[in-house]
Amino acid sequence: MINSAPYHPQKLRKAGGGLVKFHNHMNSILKLALVLGCCHVAGVAAVAQGGGWTLVWADEFSQPDGSTPDTAKWVRETGGGGWGNNEWQTYTTTNATVTNNMLVIEARRIVNGQTTNYTSARLKTQGKAAWTYGRMEARLKIARSQGIWPAFWTLGTGISTVGWPACGEIDIMENIGREPTIVHGTVHGPGYSGGASIGGPYSLPGNPAFADDFHVYAVEWTTNLIKWFVDGQQYFSVTPASLPGAWVFAQPQFILLNVAVGGNWPGYPDSTTVFPQRMLVDYVRVYSGGASNPPPTNSGVLINGSFETGSLSPWLGKGFCCANPAGGNIMDTNGLVWDPNLNGNNNQDIKNPAVGTYSCKVYGNFSGSPNNPGFYQDVAALPGSLWTATIKARTQNTDYIRHSNQAVAEVTFLDSVDNPLAKYTSAVFNTNTPINTWISLDITNRTLPTVGTTNRMRAPPGTYKARFEVTYSQLLYEVGSIYFDEAKWEEIPVARPALAATLNGLGNLQLSFATQSGVNYQVLGKSALGDPAWAPLDSFSGDGLTKTLSYPANSPARFFSVQAW
Repeated sequence: MINSAPYHPQKLRKAGGGLVKFHNHMNSILKLALVLGCCHVAGVAAVAQGGGWTLVWADEFSQPDGSTPDTAKWVRETGGGGWGNNEWQTYTTTNATVTNNMLVIEARRIVNGQTTNYTSARLKTQGKAAWTYGRMEARLKIARSQGIWPAFWTLGTGISTVGWPACGEIDIMENIGREPTIVHGTVHGPGYSGGASIGGPYSLPGNPAFADDFHVYAVEWTTNLIKWFVDGQQYFSVTPASLPGAWVFAQPQFILLNVAVGGNWPGYPDSTTVFPQRMLVDYVRVYSGGASNPPPTNSGVLINGSFETGSLSPWLGKGFCCANPAGGNIMDTNGLVWDPNLNGNNNQDIKNPAVGTYSCKVYGNFSGSPNNPGFYQDVAALPGSLWTATIKARTQNTDYIRHSNQAVAEVTFLDSVDNPLAKYTSAVFNTNTPINTWISLDITNRTLPTVGTTNRMRAPPGTYKARFEVTYSQLLYEVGSIYFDEAKWEEIPVARPALAATLNGLGNLQLSFATQSGVNYQVLGKSALGDPAWAPLDSFSGDGLTKTLSYPANSPARFFSVQAW
């Protein structure tokens, strides 16, 4: 078993006369403070942050007794209808209150003559907060009794576009009343949902009922790994290799808390069931980081970038009408495709898709007016993160793009209210582009806020998400179609530089660190940590080799910072 370490915000660690500090942002600033003697370096240390996690969100439920849950953090869902599991309860806004610095979710039975109804509460952070990776934990005293189903879980934010289970679901803790000594940790995704989900059970030492006391339930979710804990004891984990379907846990998830009554899995209340039933929530906390998985910036992986699901989802179609169906045509490129010139099935002889079996075909609306159909997908991106983007395009000789028709791929970085902060585009695909072959449209042209060419896109300050977008522009009735395949939106990971400092015997301080090809570096210095600004000393591009820089030991700069981007 693995004991869970305490979780605290990261603090500066010192050793001797120096320190190294890792910052939790993409610029990966690594600071080395050197206390310099006459001709020596005293107490130079390189101490990395430990394995702790950084608290990024929490609700301690410290409102006055009788308060409703904080509406800045939680949405209270309402309604009945079985919730996909033939449950009996109706969720209301009155079955969740704060009492004694705890959230109380209460399931009630209401008898009115010959009619029996059940009410409860379900809270979620959807639209308020969501996270990709981290430790999510809650201290709970769960409800009990036959037919009662308390849960602490997450759903992917893509549920509104790709649906369930493609959005992914992580059940951090579930218990059904007929199994008082067992809790379950589970994942649901495409090909492993519902009764085919992948999960593991856990029982406490001595086999007591979980509802007898409070316990801390948690997952630690890192790249390609999810681990489940109860009271610091790991009992289950999954990786992509564990699953029979696609790994869909690289996108943001939001948290839910609820107590259901009845359902296909727990069964239904009977004469032994006691009401009301309460789940007490002492706190809910979310942490980022961890030594094995620094705060991630690779949350922007495209889903269905090669269209191999045979559908467009979660891509969203735009500007479609008339002959061109919403979302474009997802084509099996080894079969028959529709030729708008012939208005019937026509073998266009595309026998070599760029990837797999399917591609996406887009053409004009033939409306007599200029139109711009296409498709896009929004993904999370952190300020300062670096990206590359490309998509393959092809036009076929039987229906090649002609006249003024053209297509372009774009990436736009957006703030939280969809204002564009930066934009990059590909070369234009038009009638001069070779036919019958797949062309890579690499998105390298910067158009906003400045113009230029780059093989790396940087998310500017204020970035909330990025939009990968393809647009086909048709003027009047001009003809031609384009197939798209193998869309890629990939992050360039930037490693934090590990500094070494020595005196070379000539009165010079030498700073050395390994560089990364394609990453830019800047060395800065200042005479005291309290100085408001760093002075630039050197700038260069990494080549994958170790860089050594020399500075006089009596230089005014006594503190050095290396920025990588």
